[in-house]
Amino acid sequence: MTNSTEKHWLDKKDLQTILWKILAVILVLLIVSELFVHHHHDGFMFTFSFHAWFGLLVGIISILFSKIWKSKLKRKDDYYNDK
Repeated sequence: MTNSTEKHWLDKKDLQTILWKILAVILVLLIVSELFVHHHHDGFMFTFSFHAWFGLLVGIISILFSKIWKSKLKRKDDYYNDK
């Protein structure tokens, strides 16, 4: 059995910092790699780091859409209470 007061290995602050730095390095390397790869696309898809900003834009749009959709579908707090 493990000690209940012991933190999970992902909750350790030092490891979180290291993982964020590794993620940042990977993202920078992926964007820099766009300089050396020739893509056969026309128009706006040929712009530098298209996939990076397109993914960010789609993520933001999906979050906004989900917030709007949630407001349409949510029920009142007392929905299941018998009155």
